[in-house]
Amino acid sequence: MTDLTDLPNIGPRLARALVGAGVDSPRALREIGSVEAWRRIHPAFDCLHSLLSLEAAVRGIPKSQLDELTRQRLRNEARSQ
Repeated sequence: MTDLTDLPNIGPRLARALVGAGVDSPRALREIGSVEAWRRIHPAFDCLHSLLSLEAAVRGIPKSQLDELTRQRLRNEARSQ
């Protein structure tokens, strides 16, 4: 995979925002992690759904498959933003 849109949950708009924030590949996204990537694209993508999408993309799974513990951790991260 070389394109961000090859990852689950990453559409063209989110991919453009990531590239604009210096996250230009799936590898770069995995290296910085979902929370840091989300902070970099904030406030253009400031909802919890975008953070969940990024975390699931890092894991290579659909957003619906994130476990509740992960969802709660990410909610806490979003609140502290």
